[in-house]
Amino acid sequence: MITNSRIILISIATMIFVSCSTHSPQTATVLPKQEFRRSAQQQVAFEIDTLLNQAPTEMGWWGVKIQYANSGEVFYERNSAKMFMPASNMKMYTTAAALCLLKPQYRYETDFVTNGAIDKQGVLAGDLVIKGSGDPTWSWRFYDGNYDSVMVRFVDSLKAQGVTRIKGNIIGDDNVFDDVSRGYGWSWDDEVYYYAAQISGLSYSENYIDYTLTPDSMHIGEPVIIEPHPQTTYMNLRNDLKTVSSDTATDWDYGRDLETNNGWFKGEYRLEKGETERTITIHNPTLFTVHVLKERLEEAGIIVDGEPMDADDLTDSLDYNKMTGLFSYLSHPMSDIIRKVNRPSQNFIAETLQKTLGKEFGEGGSSWEGRKVQLTFYDSLGMDTRNLKIRDGSGLSRHNLVSPNTSTSLLQMMWDHPYRSYYIESFPLSGRFGTTRKLTLGTSAEANVRAKTGTIGYVRSLSGYTWTQSGEPIIFSLMVNHYTIPTSSVNLLLERIVALLSDME
Repeated sequence: MITNSRIILISIATMIFVSCSTHSPQTATVLPKQEFRRSAQQQVAFEIDTLLNQAPTEMGWWGVKIQYANSGEVFYERNSAKMFMPASNMKMYTTAAALCLLKPQYRYETDFVTNGAIDKQGVLAGDLVIKGSGDPTWSWRFYDGNYDSVMVRFVDSLKAQGVTRIKGNIIGDDNVFDDVSRGYGWSWDDEVYYYAAQISGLSYSENYIDYTLTPDSMHIGEPVIIEPHPQTTYMNLRNDLKTVSSDTATDWDYGRDLETNNGWFKGEYRLEKGETERTITIHNPTLFTVHVLKERLEEAGIIVDGEPMDADDLTDSLDYNKMTGLFSYLSHPMSDIIRKVNRPSQNFIAETLQKTLGKEFGEGGSSWEGRKVQLTFYDSLGMDTRNLKIRDGSGLSRHNLVSPNTSTSLLQMMWDHPYRSYYIESFPLSGRFGTTRKLTLGTSAEANVRAKTGTIGYVRSLSGYTWTQSGEPIIFSLMVNHYTIPTSSVNLLLERIVALLSDME
C-alpha cells in the first residue's frame, strides 16, 4: 500500500528529473574550451622523443643532450649522463686541446742537419739527418693533392745549399715521440688500413701508399696495372690480381703481412669495374720517409752513396751538438691542421696531436702524457672530467668513453672560448664538405650544421652546432651504441633530429 507521503515524494522527484532533462540548452553554462599548447622547445623535444621511441635500433641505446649555446639552457636530454663509445667524436676533444694550448699559429719545425761539411764541388762529406718534430703535414692533404710537393721542397733546399752529392747516409730520427706506433686498444687486424696507420715522430704521406688499380683491357687474364702514390719502391708489392671479363664472377682482396712491408693484391678484377683506388699502410714510417727522400734526391740528380736509415738502428746515438744545420722546415699552422683532422676525420693526425701535447706540456711525446695534459686542460676550464675516459686521440679505440653531458660541456666551453671560430670552422659542414657532405641534403639543415661525426662498428655519433631559423645557436650531442640495423638507417634518424633543430623558429 502506497502512502500519500510516498506519492508526494515520487511526484517531486519526477518533476525534478523532467525539469533537468528538458532544461533549455540555451541557458546552460558553457565551459571554456581548454587548449594544450607546447612551446617551440617542448614541441621539438616531443618530436625527438617520439622519433627515438619508435626508432628500430635493435637493442641499441641512445644518448642525447641539446641546449642553447648562448644561455646554456637545456631543452632535451636522454641518457645524457650515461657513458658511450664516441668513435671519432673523440677528435673534438683532441683538437680543442691542441688549438687552445698550442695556439692557432703553432707550427712544427723540423731540422735538417749534418755531421759533415759541403765542399766547393757540392759534396756533402757526411750524413744527412732529419730531426723529426712530429710534423704530420708532409702529405698530399696539405699540398693540393700533390704527393711530392713537400719532398720537392726538401730537395730544392739542399740544392740551394749547393749539394750535388751526399757521401753518407740519410738518417731519420723519430725520437721526439715514443716508439708506440698504435693507439691504445686498436684492433690488430686494422693495421694495414689507412685509418690505422702507424704513428711516428717522423712521417710522410700519412704513413700509407695509395694504389691506383686499372684493368688491362688489352690483355684479359694478365695482372691489373697497379700504380703507387707516392711513386716508391718501399713496399714489396706482389701483384696476383688478374684482369677478367665483365661477365666473370670475381673475388679479390689486398693487404700487407703484419710487421713487414710485404704487400699484396690477389684475385680476379672485372674489366667493367674500371679504375679504382686502394690504400695500404707501411711499416716503420721513419724508414719510409728517408727512403722516399733518397729516391727523390736521386731523381733530381743528387747522388746518394749511403742508405736510408732509422736512427734507432744506429750503433751510437746522434750528437746534435756536433752537427751543423742545413735548413729547417715549418709546417702549416695549427688552425689548418685541425681542419685536416675534423673535416675528413683523419686518425693519424689526431694521434700525432695528442703525442705533441705530451711533448710540449707533459713529460714526453707519448699518448699517455698527452691524455694527462688534455684532462688537466679540461679541468682548468671547468669541465667535469670524472667519468671521461680518453684512451687515444682519434676515437678508433673502443676503450674511449664519454657522455653526452661531457661532449656538450666541451662544445659549450669552445663556444665561449676566444678561439671559437677556428674550432667551429674546422668541423664538416652538412651537405657541403667533410664527413657530413652527404647528410641533410634537401632539408633545412643543409649547410646549417657544423658537427663532428663518429663511426666504428655498432657506434654512431654526431655532435656540434646548428642554428635555428632566427639564427639562435644550438649545441647538441647525439650518440647511439650497440645498434644492429644498417648505419644508413641510423644516419636518417640523425638527419631528422638536426633538421628538427634547424626548423625551430
